[in-house]
Amino acid sequence: MTDPMSKIVILFVLIQVLVIALVIRRVLKLSFSVKTTFQGLGPGPTTLDQLKAVGDFAREQHQRIGEYMRANWSGFSEQLPSVITSLTDELERNAKAKGLTMNREFLKTMVASSLRAHKIGKGRELGEALKKVA
Repeated sequence: MTDPMSKIVILFVLIQVLVIALVIRRVLKLSFSVKTTFQGLGPGPTTLDQLKAVGDFAREQHQRIGEYMRANWSGFSEQLPSVITSLTDELERNAKAKGLTMNREFLKTMVASSLRAHKIGKGRELGEALKKVA
């Protein structure tokens, strides 16, 4: 097994095993993330249509969350909880207008995720502010 072809085959197999392990790890992490995200919905969505409506709502609101924060938050940490509270109130009204029932914890999670994606606020600063939001 010292010929160059066998070394290439071994290297190829090792790379494939590594890729499969990474894919499995990613799929398990994604599965866990989805389960924990929807636990906080209470009675919430029980059908695929309801889950789709919640997902559509979150995608629709993502851009609005970024715009709202840029327009209403000056960048000072002490203002962040009140701005997030106002934003969460608005999201709750928008959800009800669409016939969706979401609890505050889910909406706060949605806001936090969107803010991270928009790169608004720092991790610790955002976490502390979210703890203060009712």
